[in-house]
Amino acid sequence: MLPIIQSAGWIIYFIDSDGQPRYLLIKRHALSGKIERVAPKGKIQWSEEITKAALREVSEETGIPINQIKIKQQLGTTQLRNTEHQKGQMNKDVTYFLMEYSGDPDVVKIERAEWYIGIHKRCTLGEVLSLIYYQDIRELIRKSYAFIKENQKNLNIKKDFIQKLG
Repeated sequence: MLPIIQSAGWIIYFIDSDGQPRYLLIKRHALSGKIERVAPKGKIQWSEEITKAALREVSEETGIPINQIKIKQQLGTTQLRNTEHQKGQMNKDVTYFLMEYSGDPDVVKIERAEWYIGIHKRCTLGEVLSLIYYQDIRELIRKSYAFIKENQKNLNIKKDFIQKLG
């Protein structure tokens, strides 16, 4: 059996001017040659903390400065297994993190690396769910959306409470 590679992945969002969460998705060429949309991931380097690996990967793959992203929650782990022993595929465990981007999505640029060819910068939940092929990643996106909406609700409750005190 092939060794299992540990990776860190990210699902990144920002709050648009309409107050709604929008996601950034990477477009890339799959091994099949087709274009797919993904929540990127990368190998954890030796002795690197998983959260540091996730932040490093976001910065390397999108050019987003680390000071403009904040890890909000660990979402879960997916397992990729090469059961058919296909060339170029590996066994991986990928731990995904939800990250909030505080910068301007229009300045995000994808380096042409790892078959990446572009980025969707303002995806709604519905668009993400229709573009992402992998069921386990769609579930993590749904989980992230629920988390974001709950946080927004809690912030609104706090703001209302503070206004009533003032």
